[in-house]
Amino acid sequence: MPKEKIILCGCEGHARSVIDAIEAAGEYQIAGFTDRNADKDLEYRGYRVLGTDDDLPALYASGIRHAFVCVGYLGKGTVRERLYERLKDIGFVLPAVVDPTAVIASDAQIGEGTFVGKNTVVNSNASVGKMVILNTAAVIEHDCVVGDFCHVAVGAVVCGASSVGRRVFVGANATIIQCIEVEENVTIGAGSVVKKNLKEGVFINGMEKTHVITRGGVFKESE
Repeated sequence: MPKEKIILCGCEGHARSVIDAIEAAGEYQIAGFTDRNADKDLEYRGYRVLGTDDDLPALYASGIRHAFVCVGYLGKGTVRERLYERLKDIGFVLPAVVDPTAVIASDAQIGEGTFVGKNTVVNSNASVGKMVILNTAAVIEHDCVVGDFCHVAVGAVVCGASSVGRRVFVGANATIIQCIEVEENVTIGAGSVVKKNLKEGVFINGMEKTHVITRGGVFKESE
């Protein structure tokens, strides 16, 4: 039986990880890319740019029913959110893309349009929302909730029973310890260790003191 075709929105670095995962899983046939610049000379692994995002309705009309957003976090989740809404309005189905090396518990939930990278772990009873990026070797432990449009970067760990709100960025090798609540639109810098609940919009930089973060990268309540 022929595989369903899928169009990839965006052809920069994150797309390479997505392509590798799709090819390894073998469930979909990649039709090509859309990109803002429509550079039709651009090619990766034999896949070419088919047009801009303005061509998405025509691609849908041609019979392609699946799409995936390959734009990375870019410092905020709003770009991915806008693309998601546009694709859904057209009628596309956005499947989750899970690399075969990832370990997903049988009772974990993964939302539509979410990317789960190589050697990532999503443990028992965890819930991951839609359009999330879980990058290489990230760990989402048991009973955690990760909200829509989040990005959990390479090697980051969300420990058991923690809750992460929408549009949160968890930087590379950062750790959120168990039973922590992180509200929406929080940025957690690489290497940070979060030991207290975080209010909406807080920025934490693990390398220098910023708002409520010590120079050693450990969060504490501001004095």
